[in-house]
Amino acid sequence: MQDLFFFIVNSRIGEKRIAELTQAVQYTFGTNGYEILQTKYGGHAKDLALQLVNEGAQNIVAVGGDGTVNEVIQVLAKKEIRLGIIPTGSGNGLARHCKIPLKMNEAVALLKNGKSALIDLGKINDLYFISNAGVGFDAVVCNAIKQTKSRGLKMYVRKVIQHYFTYKADTYTIHIDGKEFKQKAFFMNVANGKEFGYGFEIAPEATLQDGMLDMIIVKKINPFNGFKFVLDGWRKKLIKNKNCMYQRGKKIRIEGEQLNYFQADGDAHDCNAFCEIEVHENALQIIVPSSLNSL
Repeated sequence: MQDLFFFIVNSRIGEKRIAELTQAVQYTFGTNGYEILQTKYGGHAKDLALQLVNEGAQNIVAVGGDGTVNEVIQVLAKKEIRLGIIPTGSGNGLARHCKIPLKMNEAVALLKNGKSALIDLGKINDLYFISNAGVGFDAVVCNAIKQTKSRGLKMYVRKVIQHYFTYKADTYTIHIDGKEFKQKAFFMNVANGKEFGYGFEIAPEATLQDGMLDMIIVKKINPFNGFKFVLDGWRKKLIKNKNCMYQRGKKIRIEGEQLNYFQADGDAHDCNAFCEIEVHENALQIIVPSSLNSL
């Protein structure tokens, strides 16, 4: 079990991508040294990871998007088990941050020639996150997408447009490492890593190994500043956007009257008017390129 690689595959990636994965794995590992397991229902990736850990697995590979990775890390957090990632999602924020190839065969080959690195995790209420978590408009959009069977950038843009005209910004009470203040915000994102997904860097100065969380407070988005907001994210300059506030801390509490949802790594979850967020240092082992000096 210790030398085997177990691939937990989100079956929603489709038969074509699964066949491509199987071919790449066979080329890299030969006929032995791996097992491919497909999910059968929502939350199954977490259940499979738990089963594998209980059986003594030491190398578990999440095949899917950030949501699939998020399910698996709920089990692997604070355990001496290596996580590999084959990014097949739409955003792939974590893979982009860690320079994990987006091409299937290159990502599989990395499992053999890469190295292990310890990284931090965030935790929001009772849920670990690896890239970012957020409240406000983005969480509302993620919750709307959760009710559909579709994913991807087109669906995200569609739901953004659909909810933009009815959404009302909330005023939040924010506690960061003992400091309290109030702020009206369109949405807020607490980042462990840089990437929001699709190459958009919500927190360009964030790292996965500094023991800190980076918080971006987006005060307002309207038709006049929205394009610049998106452009600044893609140009890695969002921290300088005048409609954003930037804070850093280890423990963050957010309270708001309209705070019914939060998102963690792109998936929405219910909450009851508050979120407790904190960093957990060196909580996960992840396989990254050997040439990568820092994360």
